[in-house]
Amino acid sequence: MKLLHVINIGHEAGGAERSVRLIQQGMTARGHQIRTVATTLDSEGHELFADDLVPAIQGSAPQRFLGYFWHRDAHRRLTRIMDEYQPDVVHLHTIGEFSPAALAATDRSPQILTLHGPEDWTLELLRWNLHSATRGERLSLSDQARYLYLRFLQRPAYLPRLRRLDRVLAPSAYFAELVRRDVGKVPVHVLPNGVPRTALPQPVKESGSLLYVGRLERVKGVHVLLDAFRLLLESHPDTTLDIVGDGADRAALETSVADLTAAGRVRFRGWVSPDAVSEALAASSVVVIPSVWPENFPTVALEALQIGRPLVASRVGGLPELVGEDNGALVPAGDAPALAEALRPLVSDLERLRRLGDGSAARAARYDVESFLDALENHYREAISR
Repeated sequence: MKLLHVINIGHEAGGAERSVRLIQQGMTARGHQIRTVATTLDSEGHELFADDLVPAIQGSAPQRFLGYFWHRDAHRRLTRIMDEYQPDVVHLHTIGEFSPAALAATDRSPQILTLHGPEDWTLELLRWNLHSATRGERLSLSDQARYLYLRFLQRPAYLPRLRRLDRVLAPSAYFAELVRRDVGKVPVHVLPNGVPRTALPQPVKESGSLLYVGRLERVKGVHVLLDAFRLLLESHPDTTLDIVGDGADRAALETSVADLTAAGRVRFRGWVSPDAVSEALAASSVVVIPSVWPENFPTVALEALQIGRPLVASRVGGLPELVGEDNGALVPAGDAPALAEALRPLVSDLERLRRLGDGSAARAARYDVESFLDALENHYREAISR
């Protein structure tokens, strides 16, 4: 098959991009032809997996307003690529930086869309596209105006084309249910992400080492984790917390726990290689996912399951599909005392941690990468046959 992938960012910036890179590598190994188109957004200085880049939307506020409504350059370039490549299937991922033009330019082939997170057209999740909402603040006047724009102008521009898709794939049942209202009669299928086997399950070696892996942004809830960690130290002063990742909030987060950093209790490690992430997971006792926004199906959770690590996570989005009493605990999003209370019995009970780690390892088999690629191939073939 000849497959065309379309995604906002052409390097591994997060889970959506890692998923596309995984599909790209897996389908190529199976003998399929792959071409990937991204925008120039955040492309400078990164190793790109995209084959083609479309200029990102830019300019003054009115120019960006019009660009997100209809990105003419994206439409022109995608049309040209469709003419040259003539794919059997177009697989759309995050497409907000292309505007609805991505749907229009690629509709000559069967179209499949994977929902990776909040988009400009997902009604139930529109507020998560607003800066002040992601900061946990009241909507600013500009964000109130942007919400009205998204709901009554941007979203309606997407819907007629979304409702002509062949099918929609969602990694979690939570997101699948949310998107049904947006896509009308288009079939929606739950297809959990797969991850390559990079390590065998390893028993937890110690009880007091917490780990967070991800972007350092407000929606990820790292500030909640740090507040919970202070509470935890009152009863378990030898506990440590490693924070792997970077982002806009890093400086503020480091300032907020400068005393704990100086004491060696909290370590900010920045971005590290995939191998180093695996090493950090193996060295940890518990992996914490304290998100305050609706996570879809975070890759780090799948990696933690694979290596056999207990998970303590917020009860939001698709996370309850990955975490249960057999392998960890769920807590209300944004509730630092509840998070500390969930962690307290774990960091003092190595045997319990090992049982929960076994539970995670047992769950990992559900997210085998070859099974994921098998299912994706079936979706491609069914789309072509229709």
